[in-house]
Amino acid sequence: MRKNISLFGLKTKPFSLDCCLSEELLNVLLKWGLKRGETCLVFPKDDTSIKQLHKIRDLVTGERNIRLNGSNTTEMSGSSRRVTDMQPVAHRPSRTLDSNQDPTAQPAVMTFESIFLKTLQSNFLHVMVYENPSLQKKALACIPIQELSRNAHEKLIQARKMDRGHALNEQDILLLELLNWFKCDFFQWVNNLPCSKCGGQTESKENLSPSEDDLRWDASRVENHFCNHCQFSNRFPRYNNPEKLLETRRGRCGEWSNCFTLFCRAVGFEARYIWDATDHVWTEVYSSSQQRWLHCDPCENVCDKPLLYEMGWGKKLSYIIAFSKDEVVDVTWRYSCKHEDLLPRRTQVKEAVLRETINNLNKVRQQSLTEGRRRELLERIIVELVEFISPKTPKPGELGGRVSGSVAWRVARGEIALEVFNASIGDHFRILSLWSSCSLLTLGPQSREI
Repeated sequence: MRKNISLFGLKTKPFSLDCCLSEELLNVLLKWGLKRGETCLVFPKDDTSIKQLHKIRDLVTGERNIRLNGSNTTEMSGSSRRVTDMQPVAHRPSRTLDSNQDPTAQPAVMTFESIFLKTLQSNFLHVMVYENPSLQKKALACIPIQELSRNAHEKLIQARKMDRGHALNEQDILLLELLNWFKCDFFQWVNNLPCSKCGGQTESKENLSPSEDDLRWDASRVENHFCNHCQFSNRFPRYNNPEKLLETRRGRCGEWSNCFTLFCRAVGFEARYIWDATDHVWTEVYSSSQQRWLHCDPCENVCDKPLLYEMGWGKKLSYIIAFSKDEVVDVTWRYSCKHEDLLPRRTQVKEAVLRETINNLNKVRQQSLTEGRRRELLERIIVELVEFISPKTPKPGELGGRVSGSVAWRVARGEIALEVFNASIGDHFRILSLWSSCSLLTLGPQSREI
C-alpha cells in the first residue's frame, strides 16, 4: 500500500511535494525522527541532526533504487538490505578526500567511464568561475537590472490582482524577465558566420588550430566557417570563459548557458549549471517562494518545463548533472517521465561509481560550509529525491520541438517536434495516464559541440 505524503522543509513557507511513499519506507522515516502532520512529514527544527538527515536521504535513495530495479532490496552503503530491516545504526562515513585530491582521479588509459568522470571534474571546477566578484560586477553592468526589476514588479502586481493565492514573488518574475531579455536582446545564436571578407554564406569545414589568445579564453576548439565564394576561412572560437562571452555575445547552447548562469549569479539567484550527456546544457535557478529548482533554458526562453527535451525534442536522455558552488546533483529524473526507458541507457559509468564520485565531490565542495548551510542543502536534496521518485506527466508547453538553431541543424540532431507518431497527442496522454495509474512509479557525459 502506498500513501500520498507531502515532504516539508523548514522554511516559513515550506515547499509541499505530493509523492507516493511505501508503507514500509513511511514507517522507517518516522523511526528516524520525522514528524507526521495532517497531510505531511515535517523535519523537526530542533532535534533532527545532520547525521539523521543523511540517513533519511539514504532511505529515500533506497526507495528510488527499489523502484529502479523492480525488486524488494535497496543498495545502501555497498550492501543490500530490505527497507523493513533498516534500523538506526551508527553513522558509517565513506572514504573522504583531501582538498587537493582529485575526486575523479583515473588511470592513464582513458575509458568511457574515465572520460565521463573527467567531464564531471571539469564542470565541478568550471562553475566556480561564476563566483568571481569582479566578474559578477562586470556581468551585472551588462544587465538593465532596473528596467527588468520594474517590469517584474508591475507584473507581480497584476498577478496578485488576478490570483491572490499564488506563491510567486518578485524574484520569480525577475527570472522570467531576465530569460526573455537574454534571448531577445543580448545573446545571438550562431549556425554559420557570414563571411567577414565578402559577406557571403559559409559552411563548416575541419577545425582550425587555436591561437594563444583563444586558449587564454578557454577556446581549445576553433571552428572553420569557410566561404566558398572568396575561399576565406572565418574563425569561430568556441569560448568557454564567460568573461569573453560578455564581449562576443554569441554562440550555441554551451555559450548561452555559460553566460546566462553567470548572469543569474550576478543578480543574486542561486543557480546551477546543468550538463546533459546527450549534448545540451542549461541552467536551474532555486525559487525561494516555491522552494524548488526551476529549469531555465536561455536558448529556448523557457522556464519550468523540464520534460521539454524528452517529450518535445525527442531526446534519449541518460545523464543530467547539476553543478553549483555548493553541490553536484544527479537531476536526470526531473527531466524524464520515461524512467524505465532511460535506465538502460545509463551505461557510461557504474551507478555505484557515479554515486560515490558525486558524494566525494560534494564533500570537497562543502567542507568549508557552515553546519547550517550543509543542513539546508541536505534538506533540499531529500525533497529533490522524493520528487524524483514519481515520474511527471508532461504539460502542453513541453511537447514542442526545439526553436533555437537552423532547421537543418535541429533535424540533424533529431530535435524537431515529435510529429511522426501515429497516435494522437490525446492518445499519448491517455497512455501516460494509464502508465502512471498502473503503479509503474520506477526510477530508473561535457561536449563543446553544444
